[in-house]
Amino acid sequence: MAKKKRHKSTLARATQVKRLTALHYEAGNQAKCYKAVWRVWIYPEFGICYRTYLDLLGIDPEAEEPRRTQAEPSLFDGMD
Repeated sequence: MAKKKRHKSTLARATQVKRLTALHYEAGNQAKCYKAVWRVWIYPEFGICYRTYLDLLGIDPEAEEPRRTQAEPSLFDGMD
């Protein structure tokens, strides 16, 4: 199955969510589990549900390729 292409804003949001999670998540500590991080830090700032939060954690923004390919014409092609 082909990888799903994502918008730049989704990749930026995934980066921010991962950054916040890295700051506040602590493995083995129930007070700092993913659900607690989502409830205290992610939901108030981004307003996303817990399932979306987990989906964003699974995105690797560095591995995603840009949406626009070179085959598509640009608005500024041919202007010299």
